[in-house]
Amino acid sequence: MIRLGGALVAGFVAGPAVDAWITRRLASRGLERPKQWRPATRWILSVILGIGWAVMLTTVGWAGVLAAHLVWAAVAASVVVTDLEHRLIPNRILYPGAAITAVLLPAGALLDGTPERLATAALGAGLCLLGMGALSILRRGALGMGDVKLSAVLGLVCGYWGVGVALRAILSGFVIGGAAALGLMIARRADRHTHLPFAPFLVVGAWWSILGASL
Repeated sequence: MIRLGGALVAGFVAGPAVDAWITRRLASRGLERPKQWRPATRWILSVILGIGWAVMLTTVGWAGVLAAHLVWAAVAASVVVTDLEHRLIPNRILYPGAAITAVLLPAGALLDGTPERLATAALGAGLCLLGMGALSILRRGALGMGDVKLSAVLGLVCGYWGVGVALRAILSGFVIGGAAALGLMIARRADRHTHLPFAPFLVVGAWWSILGASL
């Protein structure tokens, strides 16, 4: 319990630094943060980051691969915020995070003596990328390329826990997203043509699947 509390507090403490990094990354692309959202997004980011780190620590424990999971959780929290603000998953946030995660995960797996899991991690990344890529082609406009690329990183980390975990993460994202869309339509806050940011649903589905893998 103390460990989980520590992860939540660490997320809140790191939130402002991550928020500043997001601002710089977006500014390098000529994008400004919506001023009316700023107070809310600072809190949202810190909450998401704290929950993400708590999930990762619960699942991984004090293992070598924890660093990769914490970095990925920070990147995931960042793209949730940018997708909510701009309907965008910036390469300038996703690519560096994906690269660091891709380096830390195998290094941690070697330290933990679990190099065999890297095969399922790579397979999970490939299947998620191909599946989401095919869906984006078949249903143009339903998914952005940012969602497709995010799913590959998601598949890498979730695939470390098994290919089934990676696939379940994607499926969970669609189920959660569909339920949210249905709720908004019932409340008349959206219709069948409304474009909802999908990164939040993918991230929630991934974290839920990773947590389930440890239970």
